[in-house]
Amino acid sequence: MRRIDCHMHFWTLAMEPYYSLWMSRDLKVLYGDFGPRDALPLMAKNDIEGIVLVSAASSVHETGYLLGLANGHDFIKGVVAWVDLLAPTAAADLAGWAKFAKLKSIRPYLQDLPEDDWILRKELDPAIRAIRDLGLRFDALIKPRHILNAVRFVERYPDLPVIVDHMAKPEIAKGAFEPWRRDMERFRDLTHVYCKISGIVTEDGPNWTPERLQPHLDAVFDIFGPDRLVFGSDWPVVNLVADYSRWIETLDNATAGLTRVDQQKIWADNGKRFYGL
Repeated sequence: MRRIDCHMHFWTLAMEPYYSLWMSRDLKVLYGDFGPRDALPLMAKNDIEGIVLVSAASSVHETGYLLGLANGHDFIKGVVAWVDLLAPTAAADLAGWAKFAKLKSIRPYLQDLPEDDWILRKELDPAIRAIRDLGLRFDALIKPRHILNAVRFVERYPDLPVIVDHMAKPEIAKGAFEPWRRDMERFRDLTHVYCKISGIVTEDGPNWTPERLQPHLDAVFDIFGPDRLVFGSDWPVVNLVADYSRWIETLDNATAGLTRVDQQKIWADNGKRFYGL
């Protein structure tokens, strides 16, 4: 089966100051350089033919770094980058970055901002419209408390393709299935919104089990259906509690009951369509 990993991170300690939101020497598993030479063996082992590289810093320095990597490696099919959407020059900045053909989507760090309704600020409108007009997409990095504001946002821009990263990070370890499930239901009829199946093993924690993940996977299978779900690994963050191959095996097992055609959609086809790969 063909696979496209639509959520992988590369970073380097040479740019450590730009990762200040999360990088720490205490995170020994993640504190280091992660790049193509580390990812390619994992990709080969798991039949991954390409990736979408996703930002891990609120910095245009990293945006340039990721796009530079993408230009030098054919297996990097696209980049999800950060741009300051509140800058007075945001629309022009986006137009400049969009000259890189592999720039596919923009991702602000909504999960780390102090205002849960930041995405609804009116000052963002010129930038959001520029994203849409440039043919780019929007990655919504949110947590359960942001879901309803994200719904209002996507209703405001019905012609902007949006993907919810990491299934909106359900609090699996806390057993907080509701109201996450209830709020995610609001995306059902918003057909321009996709959902990325990624990043959930870390939400269950070091003692995660496939059995605890399954109700959450069943929920997004039901809400979004096989045509709006996209596979991602969240590597190397997944290494905090698992590893690349274990996550793929877990998702393989979770999707075993789907038809071969629907499995292929989730593993590759939907990601290619959403990001225009």
